[in-house]
Amino acid sequence: MIKKETIDKIIKFRNDRDWKQFHTIKDLCLGLNIEVSELQELFLWKNDDEIIKTIKSKKELIEDELADIFIFLAYLSNDLNIDLNDAINRKIDKNGIKYPIEKFKGTNKKYDEI
Repeated sequence: MIKKETIDKIIKFRNDRDWKQFHTIKDLCLGLNIEVSELQELFLWKNDDEIIKTIKSKKELIEDELADIFIFLAYLSNDLNIDLNDAINRKIDKNGIKYPIEKFKGTNKKYDEI
């Protein structure tokens, strides 16, 4: 569950610095993509053993990148007036219908492949 206090803290941080003026929907989407890319870069060109070592040796950096991603999602959902918790739960329900356990357990097939 996403805590309202966490979202409020994120929004307050931005508002205290008067940064909302720079946070257009377009720029937040681009920023989100950049933050995801920074996370991906930590694993780029690594084999499975190197990934395991990276996870252990760069845990705090990985946490920071995940936090940055979440912060951008919080800005976007706030500015679009979307309750992210509700949206996530609705999407899980939709996916449950699209991917019933009895058909998809243990498979990586897409819903239109079964």
